Order: sequence, then structure tokens, then C-alpha cells
Amino acid sequence: MALTPEQRQARMDALKAEREKRMADQVAQRAASNPMFDPSNRPEAPAPEDGFLFYYSWVGGATSGEWKLYRAPNTQNNIEKYGARAFGGETQQSGSTAAGANALAQQPLLEKDQYGNIIGYTLNGKRVGSSTTASTTASTTASTTASTTASTTASTTGSTTKVGLTQADIDAAVAKAVAEATAANNAMVAQMKAEQEAAKFATKQKASDKLTALFSAYGLQSLAPFINTRIMADVSEEMLLLELYDRPEYQQRFPGMASLRKKSRTITEKEYMDIEKAMTQTARFFDLPKGFYDGPEDFGKLIGNEVSAKEFQDRLQVGQDLSRTLNPSVKQQLIDFYGVGEGDLTAFVLDADKALPLIQKQAKAAQFVGIGRAAGFELRGITSGQAENIAGTESYAKLSERELAQALGQAGQLRRTQKRLAGIEGQDYSEQEALSAVVEGSPQALLASQQRAQREGARFGARGGVTGTSLRSTATPI
Repeated sequence: MALTPEQRQARMDALKAEREKRMADQVAQRAASNPMFDPSNRPEAPAPEDGFLFYYSWVGGATSGEWKLYRAPNTQNNIEKYGARAFGGETQQSGSTAAGANALAQQPLLEKDQYGNIIGYTLNGKRVGSSTTASTTASTTASTTASTTASTTASTTGSTTKVGLTQADIDAAVAKAVAEATAANNAMVAQMKAEQEAAKFATKQKASDKLTALFSAYGLQSLAPFINTRIMADVSEEMLLLELYDRPEYQQRFPGMASLRKKSRTITEKEYMDIEKAMTQTARFFDLPKGFYDGPEDFGKLIGNEVSAKEFQDRLQVGQDLSRTLNPSVKQQLIDFYGVGEGDLTAFVLDADKALPLIQKQAKAAQFVGIGRAAGFELRGITSGQAENIAGTESYAKLSERELAQALGQAGQLRRTQKRLAGIEGQDYSEQEALSAVVEGSPQALLASQQRAQREGARFGARGGVTGTSLRSTATPI
């Protein structure tokens, strides 16, 4: 049965919260094991040297990434783009994602000179980029001066002498430098892209491995190709779990889950398997035949109807009590009332569509009528519903089968005696009066029987009848 949009959203929200908590715990554990795995604190990069700027960037997810050290030519553009990442300290990352890892909680300040040139970043008195910029400016100035001087000298000397660099030489050198810088930048971009793709793939593979291991523990190794394909297709773990619930393999392994979700009564697969395990142990304890109630399909309907392991045990106990003491009268009543033969007892007590109290009441009803008739009660015309109502009262429900048989035997003896005495007085004595006196302990029924016995004693003395003393002994309820 497909989930409603509200149920699907609620399930996704619960799975997302659980996943985020699990990932946050993993982030904390990784950070404690290695500072380079801590997205909440960036390491301090080395100082600029040899014309390069160094900086750290976080690559990958919060649970799989790490700090990577990069370098870039120490130009104004690179200082503006990467200079802030040269500083170490607390970052803006929190929770289970890597968002904010590449930004410090206290951001460095970008500084420019009076001409608008970028001279670096500063944080807590430290500056990144200024010395290299000054060096670059000085170098450029020196180069320009040298070039100008060389050009002037060449012009003064005359057309027959070539001294210094020509404009073509300068243009070629500039073109070469630009090409080399472009190539280096392209290589760096390609490297970063490759690393990002590798980190993304590693994150996907980790998620695939985790879900595969989880469902393999449930006996669902066959889902591994489906899990890997969907994860690599950028399907989130939460959405994938919802898709897995609709897979035939999952529904065959956990047939009761669909019924539980329909009732908004969800449990985890581990809880489901724990119930199965407890039911299996109970089935073995009660010596159920091998192959009977020891597989997923056997327990699915019970679990789907919210039958707990304890209730499963109580149901089997009812069946065992009936089968161990099943006399012909009780057996006949089970057949007459419910069509239950001796071989159908287990199916009767494990009927998932029936609640345990009803099964217990039906078993007690069959015992009441069967044992009662064996004790001499006709119980003429009594229906299963009437028998269930009587057997469900406190007076009957509290009695074990042995106690019920004893009470009905005493009631039968009282019925025979009182029926004879009532007949002498021209009265009727109902079966219910005997049951009320002995089983239910009715004061009125007891008093009426005692008075009838006393009148008998007054008429015939001690020669016959039942005395008040013997009646009280017979009619005392248990």
C-alpha cells in the first residue's frame, strides 16, 4: 500500500533527522581523531614564498572530506580570491554538513592602497599578500626602467648597433608568461575539479556501502546493485529508503511493515527482527512443528496486526492448555461453536485477526459449556455468544480449567439435590440458580437453597434430604 503524501513527508523528516544526527556524530569523531578532518577549524597556511600564495580549502563532505593545502601565483586576483583562506581559526561550519567550512567565523579584512590596488588581507595584526605585491611592483618597475633604458640606448647608438631588448622580445616574453600562467591556472582548476569529483564519488560510495551493509544484515544482499545504482544517480539516502520499502525483496522479507505503516505504527527493521526472534524462540518452546511459524511470512500477519512477542506467547499458552486437557465435551463445543477441531487449535489461537481477549473468552466459553454438560447441565439452546458473555464474567474468567471443573461439579450436585427438593414443593429449580449459588456465590441463590433444605429437614427430620450444614459445604463458592 502506497504511503500518503503526509506519511511520506513525515517518514522522510524522521529519516533526515536521524541521518543528520548520525552524521554529526561521525563529524565529531573524525575531528577528534585528526585535526585535518575537522571542518570547524581551519589550519594556518604557510607564509607566501617564491612568488606563490598558500591557502587551505575543505574538500568533500563533513563526514568524508579533509583540509587540502593549495598554492597559487601571488597575484592581486589570487590574493583577493584565496588570501582569506590562508588564515587559520574557527570556521562557520556546524552540524552534519560541510557548509561554512571555507569561511572563518571572524573574517579577515581586505586592504587596498591609495590607488585601489589590493595589498592583502589582515587578521589580528597579521597580513597576507602585501610583501609579495611590493616585490612584484618593484620587479615590474625595474623591468620597465631597464627596458626603457635599453631602448633609449639602442636608439642613440644608431641603426648599426642593437643593444638591449626589442619590443618584439618584450611582447614574446609577456606572451610566454601569460601562457604559462594560464596553463598553470587551468591545471590547478582541473586538479580541483578532479579532487571534487573524487570526493563526491567517495561520499557516494561510502553511502552505498553503508546502506548495502545495513540491508545485508537484514538478509537483503540482493538489493546491493539497486542501492549502488540509485546512490550514483544522486538519489538521497532518505528518498532511497522510501524506494526500498516498495521493493519486492523488502516486502517479502518484512511483510508486516506495510500494515504497520498504514496504521501509522512504524518500527525499525531491528525491532521487527527482534520480535521475529522472540516469536521463533517461543514457537520452539511450545514444540510447534518444524517449518511451522519459523519464517518471515509466518510472522508477517501477526506483526502487521500489532501482535507482540508476549501476546504470541499468551496465545500459544491458551492453545497448549486446551490441547493438554481437551476432554471430549470441550472438544465437541469447540467444533459446535467455532468449527475448531483438535488439529486446528494452533491456527485458532494464532488467528491474527482476533484479539487475544476474544480468543481467551472463546476458549473459556467452550470449556464452560463442555464441562458443564459433562457435570449434568443441559444448557439447552445456549449460543456461543451467550456462553462467551457468561464465561467472560469475573466469576468464571478467574478460574483455571481445573477450578472450573470442580465448581461445575459442585454446582451439578447442588442442582440434582435442589431440583428434587423443589419438585417436592411444586417449584422449578433452574440450572442458573445452581450456577449462581456455587460459581458466582450469589447470596440470594445460596439462601434459597438453604431455606429449601431447612424445610425439608423440618418435614422429615434428619432422615433424609440435605441439611443446611451439608448444603453450605456443597454450595460454598471457590
